[in-house]
Amino acid sequence: MNETLKKAKEYVVNQIVQNLENTYQDYIQNVEGFDKIPNFFKNYLYAPANKEERDRVLKDLYVKLKNLVGEDLVENIQKLIDLIKISDELDEEIALELINKNYAFYDNHMNFEVIERIIHEKNQYQRRKLQIDLICETLSFFFTLSKLPIVKLIMAPIKIAANLVGAEILIETMEEGYRIAKEIKDMKPFLTDFRKREYEFLEKIKIKYSKNNAF
Repeated sequence: MNETLKKAKEYVVNQIVQNLENTYQDYIQNVEGFDKIPNFFKNYLYAPANKEERDRVLKDLYVKLKNLVGEDLVENIQKLIDLIKISDELDEEIALELINKNYAFYDNHMNFEVIERIIHEKNQYQRRKLQIDLICETLSFFFTLSKLPIVKLIMAPIKIAANLVGAEILIETMEEGYRIAKEIKDMKPFLTDFRKREYEFLEKIKIKYSKNNAF
């Protein structure tokens, strides 16, 4: 990845996470455990490091895990892998468009409407709905995992498989995910609100920019 694209993607991620922070201030400020969610999105779900190497090892990891752990656990891990992948693809698509249109993405005060418009122009709606659903399913998985007394036993074969293929980044994501979830008493209200607000946000973008498609 060239340096310009890397910086553009970092900008996109920062803007999206900032928008999430603004949208969910009621949870971040008032509900225990949610203050750590934005950084988790930024550093683990939306912008994991070493993309090319990560994509390769995660594919290898899934194959190995099928022979080591139960079907339900493998399915949830696959959803996490899918979430990381689709988040990266969506952010990169926006970053490339910023570069193509010569936007000063290094300017942290750029209007978020620019990103909204690109979401519309690239017709990202269905993929972003899938991303929203995967986020909800992944956070629900972490929450369930965090409440299990035998979580170390469950993680043991996953760690073994991850070490075999060099996929430590997935383990780091899972461990950070259930570490945060452990501090949250009830995840369901947030997941319900998150899906509702994010779907409504996409609908507002569609209505707003369908009226005027000029950039």
